[in-house]
Amino acid sequence: MNSTHTVFRSRPNALPHVLLPDSGQELIRRELALAFAEAGCRVTPIDPAHMFEEGSPHFLPRLLRETRGDGPPLLFSVNFQGLARMKETLGLLEEAGGRAAVWCVDNPWNLLAGVRDPRWKTLPLFVTDATFIPALLRHGAREAHHLPLAASAAIMAPDARRAAAFPPPGDLAPLVFVGRSAFPDKERFFSGQEVPVELLAQARAMLLRGERPDLLWWEAALGRGEESLWPGKKARLPALGAEESSLAWRALCLAKAARAGASLINTSAGRENGQPGLDIFGDAGWQEHLPPETRLRPPVDYYARLPGIYAAARYSLCLTSLQLPEGLNQRHFDVWTAGGVCLTDATPGLSLFPEELVRPVAFSRPGDIAAMVAGLEADPAGRERLIAGWQSCIASAHTYRHRVHAVLEYLE
Repeated sequence: MNSTHTVFRSRPNALPHVLLPDSGQELIRRELALAFAEAGCRVTPIDPAHMFEEGSPHFLPRLLRETRGDGPPLLFSVNFQGLARMKETLGLLEEAGGRAAVWCVDNPWNLLAGVRDPRWKTLPLFVTDATFIPALLRHGAREAHHLPLAASAAIMAPDARRAAAFPPPGDLAPLVFVGRSAFPDKERFFSGQEVPVELLAQARAMLLRGERPDLLWWEAALGRGEESLWPGKKARLPALGAEESSLAWRALCLAKAARAGASLINTSAGRENGQPGLDIFGDAGWQEHLPPETRLRPPVDYYARLPGIYAAARYSLCLTSLQLPEGLNQRHFDVWTAGGVCLTDATPGLSLFPEELVRPVAFSRPGDIAAMVAGLEADPAGRERLIAGWQSCIASAHTYRHRVHAVLEYLE
């Protein structure tokens, strides 16, 4: 992605009318709607459950008829949402002079497991992890582009009114982690799949050495690197191996982070030794993986409460999914934008950012977390410069405004 601000060069009346599938339950749609609107596009959110329900305000044929002249329609789908009836949807868009594009923010093969129509290969695909591009092209995709996640200052930057309405807990632990213990419907998705025990043991040993048994490693270990990953379920077993490795990685890192946080409490005047070193904001599934010196708090609303937590926490822990070998997640952008400090595992995806910003906050082994925290605590002025440097870097090149302009440039 270019580090300079990209300007969409088409004439204003050539800008697309963006149809954004959005059930109201998922993240990123609000950020995309704001960014497309800022770029000059008309944006219409459509509920995928009602796109073919006559009489619904989201009825696609009527929307396309009524918005002729608003620019060529572009159905911009996140994770194939809104494309369940792909043949019919693409046909309507084509008749209206428009098209669809898909941004895969998760493992594309997991998403494609639920797609039977081969027309997906004709769509412009965007992926948050560039390692998927060669295999997608090998499987017939006409085009695939790297489009990382990004920041939205309108949502994550400090806001006095939001902070007053939704203040963070007053007794936050020094370190916090926000996330699910597993993705929704994990058991159903991986039903019938079983990872060899010996490979799981090998993966756990790699994690302790600071190595990453990611999806590509699992594909090679299972002999599936060059197999056809679509259609069918052949891609699910490597994904399960990577998912189980991710859970093991998180458990190791959370234990070390809790200990690092506890050491901060024990050396801070006026702090009670009984306070946990780590707060996990997540689901009950964490209970069986909860290390000592850790408190499990309920999940929090992403848009209302999370920005304040990131700003108030001394450090926020970011642990990436091994299903995305070079992927980043939303925390890499949100924590800094909110004014916090993001400690991250050393995913290769961090090459998106300058090394001098990454080096002080990226760890390869769980045991490195305590030394990293100690180093940051020893240099308060350097810590503040680091926050400012990350905020400047993200604002100049890694916002949803930049990603939307990149999409419009690609589609031009």
